[in-house]
Amino acid sequence: LWVLQIGLGAIAAHYGVEGTSFFGIPIDQYLPYNIVRTWHLQLGIFWIATTWLATGLYIVPALAGAEPKHQRLGVNILFAAVVFVVLGSMTGEWLGIKQKLGRLWFWFGSQGYEYVDLGRVWQILLFGGLCYWLWLMWRGIKPALARRDSSRSLLLLFTIASIAIPMFYAAGLMYGERSHVAVAEYWRWWVVHLWVEGFFEVFATAVIAFLFTKLGLIKNSTATVAVLFATIVFMAGGVLGTLHHLYFTGTPVAVIALGASFSALEVVPLAYVGFEAYHTFKLGHATPWMQRYKWPILFFVAVAFWNLVGAGLFGFLINPPLPLYYMQGLNLTPLHGHTALFGVYGMLGIGLMLFCLRGMKPDAIWPEAPLRTCFWALNIGLVGMALFTLLPIGVLQLIAAIDHGYWFARSADFMQQPIIEMLVWMRVPGDTIFSVGAFALAWFVLRLWIAPRKAGVAEVATDAAR
Repeated sequence: LWVLQIGLGAIAAHYGVEGTSFFGIPIDQYLPYNIVRTWHLQLGIFWIATTWLATGLYIVPALAGAEPKHQRLGVNILFAAVVFVVLGSMTGEWLGIKQKLGRLWFWFGSQGYEYVDLGRVWQILLFGGLCYWLWLMWRGIKPALARRDSSRSLLLLFTIASIAIPMFYAAGLMYGERSHVAVAEYWRWWVVHLWVEGFFEVFATAVIAFLFTKLGLIKNSTATVAVLFATIVFMAGGVLGTLHHLYFTGTPVAVIALGASFSALEVVPLAYVGFEAYHTFKLGHATPWMQRYKWPILFFVAVAFWNLVGAGLFGFLINPPLPLYYMQGLNLTPLHGHTALFGVYGMLGIGLMLFCLRGMKPDAIWPEAPLRTCFWALNIGLVGMALFTLLPIGVLQLIAAIDHGYWFARSADFMQQPIIEMLVWMRVPGDTIFSVGAFALAWFVLRLWIAPRKAGVAEVATDAAR
């Protein structure tokens, strides 16, 4: 899913200059822009959510002290269900956008709302899968909660965040096929903001905090405070923070301003945990066991950086009422979208995946070259993508919107200017570097699974003991 999303992103970006073809190949007959963009967004949500949910299942035995009975069968059933929903929803979106489903487009095709494009049947099945995941999690969490040790408070917060994930995704079911666009947009942003940017943020903070306590990078008290702070910020301002998204549904200026202010606070806890871990990692980087977890930790630190820059800086750049009036929907929006969605949640997903792989393949020697290439190429490529194309085009669009009106900033006359086409082509260096990092990660995982180099028995036993 990760590699496929990168390829679709390249095609979507290239449509900005050729419109209907990819380097002369007329692929728009089979993959029009609407389908490519829909799949690109949906796959991003799917693969990131999969890494997070899988990590939750992976750490359940560490919480409970043992694997729950028949857990393997349950996880395999969940995996098959995820494959079915992903492939089914992608097929339905293609058929729906191609007008091949008739009146069933809403139920099996594409709803047409960004981030909840999948048809309602697939959406219901996904909600059912999340509930099933919660049940698998609860089987391991319940006995751990019965123990009243120092990690109980952190575990309780982790449990609350896990429960909220399926519950708040259900908000996307609150509108129907013929609901007014203001109603549908309201509930859609509950999914995008409260589910993805809200409780997943609390869940992510809880997971990272839990992993860092197990690695000895931060104390239980520090982890609990960070997660508790994240929960308080979300509960106090998460619902209000959603309101800055509702600009196009006629929300009053004062409400949008309040929402933007509270939304800006949500980046603080995850950044706090990340920089605390980096400080401790620098002090103890020579420890052998810590070196084995070097790359997962560095990806977690990258999360803290992009959380401040992508989610914080670039997010607040477009969220207050006045910027919304001139900027919303211009290239400054995907600037925030790429640096926040991948920079925070994507980096976190990769870090969690690597953490799980370290435990699943304890006897494997990790080659440094592909991971180093992956880490720096992804970060440098994301910087290039943002600074060479999205930011300058967004600024030019902002000037055009102020001088001539929002309509002109999105018009064909403006977007087909030579300078805009040049800036779109300027994505090639950043995107290419980013793609190198993506394929380096794919190659690393493939090699790790097919032909791993194995360490000695003594080294594995020592690491397990630590």
